[in-house]
Amino acid sequence: MNTYMFRQRCRPRGDLRVKEIIRFLELVEETFKCMSLYDRRSQPLVLTTSEIGRILEKRIDKVLPSVGATEDFYTIPPAKRDDDTIAIEIHTGTQPDQPLVDSYNLNIGESWKVPNLFYFERSIEIFRPFEAFLAENKNETALDAHGILQETGFKRPQIIRGFHYLDAEMARSIGGIEYCLEAPAWRVERFCDGVLIQLIPVLFDSTNSRHLQVQKDVMRYFDLS
Repeated sequence: MNTYMFRQRCRPRGDLRVKEIIRFLELVEETFKCMSLYDRRSQPLVLTTSEIGRILEKRIDKVLPSVGATEDFYTIPPAKRDDDTIAIEIHTGTQPDQPLVDSYNLNIGESWKVPNLFYFERSIEIFRPFEAFLAENKNETALDAHGILQETGFKRPQIIRGFHYLDAEMARSIGGIEYCLEAPAWRVERFCDGVLIQLIPVLFDSTNSRHLQVQKDVMRYFDLS
C-alpha cells in the first residue's frame, strides 16, 4: 500500500508556536471537513491559546526540556480510529542550541485521502518552514531519504519530492532560487519565502515510470542523484 505524509520542518526558535499551531489545526479541520479534532485520550480539542498551550507545556520533555514537546492529535477519536483517520504529529519548542528541528506533520495514509495541494500551500504560509513536502513513503524508502538525512542533516534536501517547498536558505544549498526556477519540473515558482517545486500536475506515484523519470531528471539537475 502506498501512503503519504505531509512534512513541515522549521528552524528551532525556542517557543511552542501555539498561535501557529492553532491556525494549522483549524486548517486541518477545514481541509478534512472535521467537526472537531481529538487528543490521545479521544477528547475533543478546544482550539484556544490557553488550552493548546497547556497541552503542549505538559508534553515538554522533563529530562531534556530543551528538545521541546511532542504531541499527536487526530481527526477521529483514537479509540475509534479507522482507515479514515489523519494523524497530526507535532514536535515544537526546540531550543536553537539543539540539533533537532520543529516539525508539523500530517500522516495522511492512502492516496485517496490526499487533499488539494492548495491546503499544503496555506499551511506553509502559516509556519513559514525552511522545508516542506508531500512524501510518498515507498519513494522515501527506495531513495533512502532517511539514511541521507542521517548523513547530511538538514543542510540540504535529501531528495526532491512530488510537491516540495524550500525557503531561500535551503534553495541556496542546491543553487539558489533563480537556479531552482529553471528546473525541469512541471511547476516551479517563487512562493512564500522561497520556491515551490511540483514535479508533475497530478499526485506523485512512484509506481508510475514517467513520474520517476521526472524526479530523476530534476534530482540530477540539482546534483542530488
